[in-house]
Amino acid sequence: MLYNNSNLEKFMVFKIADYSLCLGIRDVLKVVNFTTEISREMTTMGLVQLGKHTIKVWDLHQQLGDGSLPHRSPNQRFLVIIRPRDSELWGIFVDDLPNLVELPQDMMRPIPKSYRQASVLEMISHAAVIPNEASTQKIFLLDLQQVGALTP
Repeated sequence: MLYNNSNLEKFMVFKIADYSLCLGIRDVLKVVNFTTEISREMTTMGLVQLGKHTIKVWDLHQQLGDGSLPHRSPNQRFLVIIRPRDSELWGIFVDDLPNLVELPQDMMRPIPKSYRQASVLEMISHAAVIPNEASTQKIFLLDLQQVGALTP
């Protein structure tokens, strides 16, 4: 699908449970392979060490799915490293390699606060419906400030 380049924004799109979530590309620092070592650290502490950085991991599977991580080999798991505004580093475990998607600014529609009372919608600020050849895809923009408030 072709869009006018002047109004495009870039988003990192990834899947958690049955949801397609995204972050603005400016919020993503790095995507790393979720190794067995990282998996062990995350399970025991909720923290991982990458180089000289300690990263708190947001396991959104608990809020969005059945609470368990998918059973996949380590080379099929990824950690999206982010830094919410003026905060320490955080990582979001994702099911598959994220995709970079360009969307027109007006395609991302705000979700009214009155709808954001449900547990899943509390962490979402905007949504986009993207038509594909066979179907449509719904993408939800994570509200990093809200996710941080909801995650222990």
